[in-house]
Amino acid sequence: MQERISKAIITASYDDDGKDGSIEDKARKQYEKEVKSGYYLPTHIFLRDKSRHKVTKFNFLMPIGESPNARVPMIDFAMLNTSKSDLESIAVVGDRVTEINVKIFRDYFHDEKVRFGYEGEDWSFSRTLNSARKVIQPSKDEVVLILMGDTPLKYDFDKALRDPDIADFDFIADCNSRRKTNKYWPRKYHAKLLHRGRYLAVKEPQILLANLSELDQVSQRLKLEEPILDMLYSSRKAHGNKGKSRQDKFREIFAPDVMIMLSTLRNLGPIYIYQLGRWVRRERGKPIPLNPKNIYNVVKNRMGIRFLMKADNDDPSTIEDIDGLADWANLSEMLIRAGSSIYPHYNEILEFGEKTLQKLRVNVDFYNGFEDYMNSLFKGYGLPEPFVAGGKFVNPFTSSKVDEKTRLRSNRIIRGSIKRHKRYLRKTRIRRLIKSH
Repeated sequence: MQERISKAIITASYDDDGKDGSIEDKARKQYEKEVKSGYYLPTHIFLRDKSRHKVTKFNFLMPIGESPNARVPMIDFAMLNTSKSDLESIAVVGDRVTEINVKIFRDYFHDEKVRFGYEGEDWSFSRTLNSARKVIQPSKDEVVLILMGDTPLKYDFDKALRDPDIADFDFIADCNSRRKTNKYWPRKYHAKLLHRGRYLAVKEPQILLANLSELDQVSQRLKLEEPILDMLYSSRKAHGNKGKSRQDKFREIFAPDVMIMLSTLRNLGPIYIYQLGRWVRRERGKPIPLNPKNIYNVVKNRMGIRFLMKADNDDPSTIEDIDGLADWANLSEMLIRAGSSIYPHYNEILEFGEKTLQKLRVNVDFYNGFEDYMNSLFKGYGLPEPFVAGGKFVNPFTSSKVDEKTRLRSNRIIRGSIKRHKRYLRKTRIRRLIKSH
């Protein structure tokens, strides 16, 4: 029986967003949708087009100090954070720029645990995981940790690696709840999860615990057109749907014919069916109610896997994934303002960035023009440029060049998030002190 997780996958790869139209048009439509939906601070999402491959967001430099050399690729945070944990083997899957970042990280920190896996030429979530498996080689039925590479401040893995549910489930999704993680970070919550007798507004997690060998068998058993992980992954976000709609994908899995549909309804149970029906009739547009017990029954009966959804996670970093321009700028300013008071490895990664940035610029052309590239992205949306004279970073969303409403909201996000992180870091240190004694 597995008691702890020793292997991890860091995903620094994502799908081709340019298959059916301009990524700029998609980003604008998503921004307009967020404005219409009442997002607290709408963001301009980072997308990727295979036909004119741009370096992925995971390789973007994060300005984390006052000096123009105080810049670190986003992916280095995930590598350092997992390297500092009890993990024994870590695969980082990305493009060739990611590969260079992994090499520089390994050479600097003399860390053999972190190794690179190439994403290949045909991008998908399942292929990312398959590339990682070749690197870490998990045993049959071994549960591994999957970390999205765009969560720089996720440094605490103690609870995830020793999750008490590892032995009893094949797939664990500890969701991000607004109440328990960080209510200040601007996110739209599309679901509400029943947790210990009450519903919490939740979003998809940035960490997954998964038995990959068991999940592999689902698509074969159900004879699905695409891997189950790709179907679920592409439908988890509002801007993530590609091809078939979310409803079509779930219908293909859980109601492809009358007999399977009846079995699904039976496992949902009459009370939960009533709740879902009420949501469809009267509350469409509001968060959909999720009952972990009923969902477990449906998934186990149809897929044969033991799936757990829960909301135990209280780490503010897991809701702070960097989806777009505002996330990138505001999280960078958080680190500049608060440093080691919110991130325990701040001094170490700051020194790493200052000592290796010039090497990056020599090895990767993209980094020579990174500041101009980011300025062009912001300028394209009519926003102030983040890099000013001398290469100094100035957060466009808190500068005097934006409207007062945006400036006030951004400052509130940053101050509130810093406060949340300081509290979580104190709690983490106390927990580890007690554990050591």
